[in-house]
Amino acid sequence: MSSTGVQLDDGRVLNRMENYTKFWQKDPNKEQDQDNKNRIDSYTEVVNGTRYLLIYFCAASFIYSRTGYYDGATELYEYGWAQSFHFSRFNKGEAFLAALARHEHYLAAQMNLKPGMRVLDVGCGVGGPAREIAQFTDCQIIGLNNNEFQVQRARKYTQKAGLENQVTFVKGDFMKLAEQFGENSFDAGIFSLF
Repeated sequence: MSSTGVQLDDGRVLNRMENYTKFWQKDPNKEQDQDNKNRIDSYTEVVNGTRYLLIYFCAASFIYSRTGYYDGATELYEYGWAQSFHFSRFNKGEAFLAALARHEHYLAAQMNLKPGMRVLDVGCGVGGPAREIAQFTDCQIIGLNNNEFQVQRARKYTQKAGLENQVTFVKGDFMKLAEQFGENSFDAGIFSLF
């Protein structure tokens, strides 16, 4: 077993709790600047290893397992927000999914997205906004996420929607965009809908 655990077919990884706790001193009084630097330098591993913290606060038995935060929180997010992990205003009498789509359309219009543009969605979750914006604008969207479980779910939903030739998803680090994609690879970027 590697230090990052065993990856399951759906993208979740076992043993992430141990990987998460290794970034903190057992005695908080012994925390030093180097400990914080190590957490920042290993951001992806820290974030993907925090699921147990959610369990302490939620106490929801269906999310208890030995996986990372996003591996477990994703299904909870989908239960609460469907496939678009963001907030939006609601008009009187407006349906939940309609309000989310309207907000995504507004964002696309404000960004002046046009057909054929190449757009990067950083922190894409399971790709709900990417799919909606791609359909609304006819642009090409690449979703970037640091969690394989969410990337695989995004790909599954995108294939089900018939948009796999227009919307793609990759696992990566938003701090290393030029390394992964090259300089000036996109016409626009969506960095957060929250």
